[in-house]
Amino acid sequence: MYTVPSYVTYCTKENAVYITSQLYCNTVRLTDPAFQEEFKAITRCGGCVELNSPLTRFLHEQELLLNEEEIEQALNKVKSFLNGIFMATLMPTEGCNFRCPYCYEDHNRGGMTRDTLDRIEEYITAQAPHYKQVVLAWFGGEPTLCKDTVLEVSELVQSLQKQCDFQYAANMTTNGYLLDEKLFRQFYQAGITSYQITLDGWNHDKTRPHVSGKGTLQTIIENLMELSKLSPEEYPFHITLRHNILAGDEDYSWYDYLYRLFGQDKRFAVLVRAVGDWGGETVRTLPLLHRNTAGALIAKHTSYLDKIGMLCQNHQTGPLSQVCYASYPHSMVFRADGTISKCTVALDHPKNQLGWVDPEKGVVIDPEVNRQWSFSDLKPACRRCKNVLQCMNMRCKKSEIIDNKTSCLYNDLQS
Repeated sequence: MYTVPSYVTYCTKENAVYITSQLYCNTVRLTDPAFQEEFKAITRCGGCVELNSPLTRFLHEQELLLNEEEIEQALNKVKSFLNGIFMATLMPTEGCNFRCPYCYEDHNRGGMTRDTLDRIEEYITAQAPHYKQVVLAWFGGEPTLCKDTVLEVSELVQSLQKQCDFQYAANMTTNGYLLDEKLFRQFYQAGITSYQITLDGWNHDKTRPHVSGKGTLQTIIENLMELSKLSPEEYPFHITLRHNILAGDEDYSWYDYLYRLFGQDKRFAVLVRAVGDWGGETVRTLPLLHRNTAGALIAKHTSYLDKIGMLCQNHQTGPLSQVCYASYPHSMVFRADGTISKCTVALDHPKNQLGWVDPEKGVVIDPEVNRQWSFSDLKPACRRCKNVLQCMNMRCKKSEIIDNKTSCLYNDLQS
């Protein structure tokens, strides 16, 4: 049976039928009424048994009409792309200069020891040449507290790139408090061009206070305004402004404020997420959104962002765009104490323990744990889903492995 793959979209516009593959980004335009009727009959009947007409043979050549085995091969080819990526998330410290009530980290672990960092650098040096792309992701705690470590490892990878010619990309999750223009320029030269910085709206100073108790919003805004003055041609960075929302958070004037500051700068985009119970004690004092209502409120926020013309990261699409970093087969999180994990949220859960940095043996990885996090079957429902290319049933392995949720990860996690 030959069917139109779920990742192929079609619509009628101006007396023509447009058929587009999200995988190959090719579009076929049918203007002949007979071809249009034949295509509609194919979709209405769920496919065709044979390629017995000029249209079906042409659509098959364009990979817009495939049998089950061919669809499976196409999807596996997409998944195999992940095998060419080495992704190291580094937590140079788990200490932080903020005390956010919804934070799940205890901040008791300090910075990496020299021995641990040396072993990690040895591992990266050995692994990087074998991959098409190397990604460094900086996390914490607060990574800007360890500027020297960030620069040292980044410069090591840049040096390896010159020798081995792989693609290199780097990103950082930071609170933005110390990310002034001077530090940003240093990080940019070291290849860090993408950031996620949380700004919690008008409640920010309550939900993201400094360790001293004082507010932090104004300092971060001033830093971001300085960065926005940098030339887009010379500094084509990307900053995601994450907004964590709580129950009743419907004051959209916050987005008007952001638009006035950054709306004309396409290097800035907003990501809306509901605060969740990710662990810790103080999060339970907050008015958390119920799982069944979070999606609806997030939709209101994103709709308002669309209305005013502010870029919204919630709309991110494209092949593999919703696959979690923890699902990459060659992805790992190096914690400050030398513990190695897959996920940065369930840090201390036993099922998240991938390995450790040994003073003598170096980096030790448990291949079975890695397989559990990296391998995912495509269910029949996945193959029928229009979002299959984005998610590949790997949007959040934590939900499956630790939370024991077996329903659709893509739809369940829209919030």
